[in-house]
Amino acid sequence: MKTQVNRTVRTNNTFTIFRYKIEDLEEQLHKQHEVIKNEVAIPLGKDLGTMQPNKPEPDCEKDVYSGVISGAYSKMMMDARQELQSEIEAHHIISDKLEAEQKLKDLSSELEKTQTESRLKKRELDQCDNSLLKKEKRYKKIRWFLLFIILVDMFLSSASLMAMGYNAITSYIVGIAIGGSIFFASEQVPNMVSKGRNLWERRGILLSLFAIAFGIFYVLGIFRATSFNEGVLSQTQGINPFYFACLNLFFFAVSVITVYQHRLTSDERKVLDKWKLIKEELDELSEKVASLKLEILTIRKEQAETELARKQILIYSNNVQELVQRLFEDSQKTFYSTNCIYRSDGKTPKFFEHDIPQLPSFTNTLKL
Repeated sequence: MKTQVNRTVRTNNTFTIFRYKIEDLEEQLHKQHEVIKNEVAIPLGKDLGTMQPNKPEPDCEKDVYSGVISGAYSKMMMDARQELQSEIEAHHIISDKLEAEQKLKDLSSELEKTQTESRLKKRELDQCDNSLLKKEKRYKKIRWFLLFIILVDMFLSSASLMAMGYNAITSYIVGIAIGGSIFFASEQVPNMVSKGRNLWERRGILLSLFAIAFGIFYVLGIFRATSFNEGVLSQTQGINPFYFACLNLFFFAVSVITVYQHRLTSDERKVLDKWKLIKEELDELSEKVASLKLEILTIRKEQAETELARKQILIYSNNVQELVQRLFEDSQKTFYSTNCIYRSDGKTPKFFEHDIPQLPSFTNTLKL
């Protein structure tokens, strides 16, 4: 019959108590004990006591009569050993402990290496300039102002397209495209201007870009002026496309100036990108350090629980051995008392006064 292992846990504010117990095994041992005592010890004591002359002899110093009792309990002890398999389990636990120690050694080495890399990376990060973070943050807020300007231009462009006969969806899509182009172009102007090798080249690039933008805006202004001139305004006075081009150029110029004043330069962007890259690497190393520490803590916790289980198995094996010894002593004393009751000479054999011998131990190879 397979035994059921019960492990109860009781916890209070300060400590936890673990108990390892195999109830079926203990119940089986007590049943075997009753059988041995009633069917072996008592009949043996009675039979020897009623013999003539009475046995054991009164001057007998060595017990040569009750070996069948000690043999039965020795067999009981071996059955308990086979059921518990404490020695095999102990070897498994020791093997797991060695494996855990090797893992801890490897993880500790990796942790030390990662912590060193993290310290060096932090030192490198401290040497980098992170003052540009505030400038980048301010520019992100200013971009909302740029988006507002582009939004105004988008609505003007969309209204002109709808006046030309386009539907609302098409008009707004084209308006968004025009506004978006102005927005992204204005952000790229400072980078394009910086390509100039000297001041005059940079001024030339800037004037060229504004001239190209004005030409594009003028073409768009022609379409706007045409839509207005064919409408209500055509009855009084026509609209010159130059006005629309100047309006778009004004929005474009405001966007370019705003970007030029507040956006990070190419060199500043490189400095900030370097800081962010090192910061990301440092964060990854910090996460790795935390992960390694958690893994080490988990292995140590599992190792401690395994060590506790090892001690519980040993303690319980000792308890079972002690139980079998007590049951053996009970049957042995029952044999003594039964023999004395049925003796006709009224004498007590000398070895009855000796200590009851200890059964062979099966836990002596286990170490705490």
